[in-house]
Amino acid sequence: MGVAPDSNGPPTDLSELKRKSVRGGAFTLVSQGAMVLIQLVSAVVLARLLSPEDYGTIAMVMVVTAFAGLFRDLGLSSAAIQKANLTHAQQSNLFWINILLGLSLTALLAAASPLVAAFYGKPELVWLTLALSPIFLIGSISSQSGALLVREMRFGQNAVANVAGALVGLVVSVWLALHGFRFWSLAWGQLSGAVTTTIILFILSPFRPGLPKRGTGLRDMLKFGANVTAFDLVNYFHRNLDNILIGRVWGTESLGLYSRAYTLLMLPINSIRGPLNSVAFPAMSRLQAEPEAFRTYYRRVASMLALISMPLAAFLFVTSESVVSVLLGPQWSGVSAIFTILATVAFVQPVITLWGMVTVSRGMGRRYLRLGLLNTLCSVIGFLVGLPWGPVGVAVGYAIVTYVTAYPILVYAFRDTPVKVSDFMQSIFRPAISSISTAGLCFAITMLLPPIPDLVLVIVIGTLFLPAYFTILYFLPGGRGEVLYVWRLIRPLLEQHLGLKCSDRVQG
Repeated sequence: MGVAPDSNGPPTDLSELKRKSVRGGAFTLVSQGAMVLIQLVSAVVLARLLSPEDYGTIAMVMVVTAFAGLFRDLGLSSAAIQKANLTHAQQSNLFWINILLGLSLTALLAAASPLVAAFYGKPELVWLTLALSPIFLIGSISSQSGALLVREMRFGQNAVANVAGALVGLVVSVWLALHGFRFWSLAWGQLSGAVTTTIILFILSPFRPGLPKRGTGLRDMLKFGANVTAFDLVNYFHRNLDNILIGRVWGTESLGLYSRAYTLLMLPINSIRGPLNSVAFPAMSRLQAEPEAFRTYYRRVASMLALISMPLAAFLFVTSESVVSVLLGPQWSGVSAIFTILATVAFVQPVITLWGMVTVSRGMGRRYLRLGLLNTLCSVIGFLVGLPWGPVGVAVGYAIVTYVTAYPILVYAFRDTPVKVSDFMQSIFRPAISSISTAGLCFAITMLLPPIPDLVLVIVIGTLFLPAYFTILYFLPGGRGEVLYVWRLIRPLLEQHLGLKCSDRVQG
């Protein structure tokens, strides 16, 4: 079990928490905008310099590094963020545990490199795996530095480190790809980005580790972290077994197409979900002893995530073929069918998976693990059923499982918490109706348009989609309040950070 909420502590200053959340949201929104731009440039440029086989090769090793990476942190960063009273001695001990884990994983992955190459039947994976093995030690050095910044809701410093790392990684990857390094350009780009992020986090964070000490009271934190790690281990198969199966059965080209479709789709979705989750997790951890405030905060986060992610997924569904053509080029035409199917998953998954934030912020580590087991088991069944039909079949199986399991997972996740399934349903109802209606309207328009270039089609539908979505949302029962709520959140960002002057009449 996790650490129970401390109901005897002083009540949370909600106004201060709101101020930090809004300020942190502004920082993370700006930083994620930069990250999206960097990753979009990376996708567009590298897709024209590298082949599906190159992406498939790096994806084979990334499946292995993702598995080993589950043990790099052992959930200790989450434990440091979630714990109500964290001492410097405790965090110092966590730092040294992270370092030990990073060293061990680097050595183990290097030793396993021949096995990786033998499994896929590709000798070049030996050296590629060896080259990527130090990434665990690199990340371990800054794990607690980053955790402290998130715990204290100092998102500006965290954003600087992440953006700088992404930018360095992009520059290195593109330069090497231009000089014919193929999949090696992706590997060295990842390593250089990780080194940059780690150095900046360590410099900007106030945390400086002391020597390890006994008797600091880590037992509860280690138990909590163990449950988080066990969940991550289970969730690994949920997130990566599709890649393993496709790579093993269908080869590098099919895996390259599938991984590009998934990555391209999740780029904008994660850019929305990431900032919201990074702000909401520490905030909800502070509210764990205040049920009504906790529930209200969840509903606001779920509503905001649905308001943004659902229309985005609907837009990508309607324009999938054109988006793939514009961003990746004609040699990636096989991505579009996979991309379309996965867009139906992205329509609901970001909001559904907020159950993880609810259980972890409440200290319910065992339930978090059980839900991960259930979710993974169902996803694996979907992957296996769809595998005979290739990457498209795997995507279809994943989509079906996502919708079939949503309700039972939410019922169990929210049991004995302030949050109810009805809170989830009320949060997504209006965004879902508005997004589906707008997608239907725009799809009809595409049928009526004469043949036009893909870029022009994306611009036309993109120009129409957002106004139509908010218009439909505004006239739904209760929709006007949601539109105005979004405006009240983005107005300070427009005025304070972008220097724009907004009219009061927009507020209604």
